[in-house]
Amino acid sequence: MHSASVSASASIRTILPLAFVTGVSMAAMDLYLPAVPALQTGMGISVPLAQATVAVYLAGLAAAQLLWGELLNRLGPRRCMEIGLALLALTSLGCALAPNIAVLLLMRLLQGVAAAAATVVAPTVVRATLADGDVVRGIAAISMVEAIVPAAGPVLGALMLTFTDWRGTFWVLAALSLLVLPWVVKIAPRQLPGLNLAHDASYAGILRNRSYLRLALSHALCIGALLTFLASAPQLLQHTLGLGTDAFALMQVLGVSAFMLGASQSGRLAKRLGHARVVKVGCTVQIVACVLALAVVWLWQQPPYAVVAGYWVCFCGALAIRGPATFVDALAVPPAQMGRATALLVLALLAAGALGTQLVAPFLGGVGSALPLFGAVLLLLLTSAALVWRYPVLAPKA
Repeated sequence: MHSASVSASASIRTILPLAFVTGVSMAAMDLYLPAVPALQTGMGISVPLAQATVAVYLAGLAAAQLLWGELLNRLGPRRCMEIGLALLALTSLGCALAPNIAVLLLMRLLQGVAAAAATVVAPTVVRATLADGDVVRGIAAISMVEAIVPAAGPVLGALMLTFTDWRGTFWVLAALSLLVLPWVVKIAPRQLPGLNLAHDASYAGILRNRSYLRLALSHALCIGALLTFLASAPQLLQHTLGLGTDAFALMQVLGVSAFMLGASQSGRLAKRLGHARVVKVGCTVQIVACVLALAVVWLWQQPPYAVVAGYWVCFCGALAIRGPATFVDALAVPPAQMGRATALLVLALLAAGALGTQLVAPFLGGVGSALPLFGAVLLLLLTSAALVWRYPVLAPKA
């Protein structure tokens, strides 16, 4: 009993700082979004230029995944966190003090590079340092933060604009980065446990691992389905259902609530049922919910709001149950490969979301936009499930 409590306490000391640093990194996007119109007015720039401050951040975030995956073995998790958070603080200060849009765009690009450190290092450290019984719970905790920040960030950002301008957002981000830095550095190991640099850690070697490839692609396609639907939902609600922004906000609250409920139980369910069964249950719930929604769309073209919101609740709850187990098992690779494997996985899910969103975009805006949207999401979910239905055999971690 004593050893179990010590293990739980140690896992909490590891999980909480890494979850917080993930939240701070994500806030660089979500806390800033409400300030974009104020930036446009304050700098006297066009809408496309103002939106470019979002696009370049995402470009930096995606492009830097492989960079941090490369640096993790060379510098170690602690040094990567030091550099990443220090750069996040400095670029936030640079954004706050930017004299013109050119400097701001450069700072936002580098800010995305800095934020990418957390997306690579945090899950890798959780996977490499926690006991097998705690690792799903650790990934689920980070996932909960990743669900809360996109929902709460824009609300807090909008509130901040009532007493400060768009530059104030970046002052807050700089302060948060500096506050969390010593806490994270204290728990991040100098190098991953069991690291053997003689092991083949090349990207080619990782991609030859069929179990990793299937699990990573399955998770990426599932997240791609999430991002595709989430990015398209405002257009669906407005142009197909004739609803306003309140409907989207309510749907987000319901989805985040379902995700948090599922994530709070995912570790327990994975331990009781096994990872393969938990992943299959999650896949089944998502597919059934999407098929039912698609059937309603096929019959009525304009699905009731309750159907759309109900699908979203089922999807998010099931994702919280299946997602951590899939992510953990995808990273069941030698420690020398973990950083690059994480980087590839995050890059794949960002790419899947971007591709899915662009593919359905031409079909949005009309009365019949629900059919292609739910059809595309169902195709992503079916492919994701097919990759893991015959669950891959995992190789030893060391």
